[in-house]
Amino acid sequence: MTHLQVLSLGGVAVTDTLLYPYGPKYQDRSTPKADDGASPQIPISEQFYFYAKGYQSLYVNNNGVVSFDKPVSQFTPDPFPLTDGRAFVAPFWADVDNRITGEVYYRQSQEEQLLRRVTADINTYFPSEKFTATWAFVATWDQVAFYGSLSSKVNTFQAVLTSNGELSFIILNYQDIQWISGQASGGNAHTGLEGTPAQAGFNNGDANNYFNIPGSWTPSIINISSTSNIMDPGRWVFEVDVFAVPNGCVYKANFLPIGTIFWSESACEEKCQCIPEGPRVMCQARRCSADEICQSASWYHVCRPTHRASCQVLSGRHYTTFDGQLFLFQGNCTYVLSQMCAPSHNRSLEYYQVEAGMSGRGPEALHIECLRMAVYGQDIAINTNSAEHVMINGIKTLLPVVLLGGKVRVHQSGFSTQIATDLGLEVSFKGNQHVEVTVPASYHDATCGLCGTLNENPADDFLTPNGSLVTSATLFAASWQVQDIEDQCGNIQELPACSLTELALYSSPEYCGILKESPGPFTDCAQALPLSSFMESCTYDLCMSGRNQTILNHLSREQSLRALLYSLPSQLPGFYSPTLLHPAVQRGLLLQQRLYS
Repeated sequence: MTHLQVLSLGGVAVTDTLLYPYGPKYQDRSTPKADDGASPQIPISEQFYFYAKGYQSLYVNNNGVVSFDKPVSQFTPDPFPLTDGRAFVAPFWADVDNRITGEVYYRQSQEEQLLRRVTADINTYFPSEKFTATWAFVATWDQVAFYGSLSSKVNTFQAVLTSNGELSFIILNYQDIQWISGQASGGNAHTGLEGTPAQAGFNNGDANNYFNIPGSWTPSIINISSTSNIMDPGRWVFEVDVFAVPNGCVYKANFLPIGTIFWSESACEEKCQCIPEGPRVMCQARRCSADEICQSASWYHVCRPTHRASCQVLSGRHYTTFDGQLFLFQGNCTYVLSQMCAPSHNRSLEYYQVEAGMSGRGPEALHIECLRMAVYGQDIAINTNSAEHVMINGIKTLLPVVLLGGKVRVHQSGFSTQIATDLGLEVSFKGNQHVEVTVPASYHDATCGLCGTLNENPADDFLTPNGSLVTSATLFAASWQVQDIEDQCGNIQELPACSLTELALYSSPEYCGILKESPGPFTDCAQALPLSSFMESCTYDLCMSGRNQTILNHLSREQSLRALLYSLPSQLPGFYSPTLLHPAVQRGLLLQQRLYS
């Protein structure tokens, strides 16, 4: 979290740029210190409309729920919808035990400063509403433990309800989520994990009016403080009088960012997309193509290519083609990594081009400075020094970006910036050390550039723009320098080979071989993506450094392992937020710090 915080301890008031003020200083009350307890019925001074029904009282329940009409003592959550008539807001429905530690605060307010802040926030997220808050209700679960806890893990989250008597809005804030289930729900007493995970969202008590925040009732709910529907990690905002969400669509009670393309059923016969007009979901009859397969993705389905190939660039020197050929060279220039070079029978393919600019000299200085992709007539440029921005047709734009109704999407995923297209063509730019270009099988025998010809034949990868085949990596690289800047490029250096003795030494577990040790610290990583290219790059860098320990710690393993770790968010299941670090990445970075610092 990047939010500036002044935390509360022992009843001191709290201010936070994410959380609204809470605590005794603001005349907050507390719910009883009771297992599955709740506040008394709270009459509210402004009628609050929830799914078109007006309410004049509510309850704050210890187990992460604000309910209407009746309290909710249930401690193990059920997935929405619940058709038993209970209407409630669930910022984090799980088995809280504030007898162990923590407070559950609440207050309703018409205090002018609070209403100004709520009004400004809602008008930012819903600019067409022209909303002025006349009432607000703030419920905060402050550092609360879980039932049966034998750990120090606590959660802090908040629900803010606001109204002007007609329009109603709810803001859910998640400052810190460390556990997802209590021991009576099957959770682990030492971790607060496993068991039945928390549910977050809204339930109106019928079969049709409900909403699930992504990750609800799954282990991924532990990451809710890194997700958002308004591009502010840890905050979700909704209009609830007539249910609506900003920056996306609701389809079958699930949230979809604008531009999302999906198939609504398991046979993949109806293609749908969340379009910005409305926004709304638009569907049409369309099946997967001949080279695609229908696969489940979260609660919907997608058509994915039956086969895709990836090309990688590591450290600006190590190149692996689509067909798996590894070659080395070093040069300061911009190069065409891949583009469509289709013969006549592939003229139906969409043209694309990917370029990368290399900068610096020497093994510690060389890096990938910038990346450029042209597709669908759009020019997309990413610079190492501006991770949160991208140039779209020469205009600096804040990420994420959706172009052409979702045909092209640019967003951050962990440490990387990713460009994804509806063609199945993707580019990932990770730090300044790793670029990965992925193309679907439909581009078979239709690619050229430093990534080679995609046809399962490495022998013809060194094809130059004029159609001739060369054997030298330096000649091949020089032929793919971008023409309008090649005069500014330095000489391309052909890198020497390592001896067999050196390769054997540096491939051992004491050096780069730790990557492929099984069992070993990177065994789980090996199941997510191949490690061969990282292994070879690490070995070569160490060889060229003359077994320099500094190079080993701060270059070879730094670059190779970071490149590996940067790949994980888009490879491992459960990663759905552009701002979220997958837990495997967090564990890997900690491991790397222990091993190599």
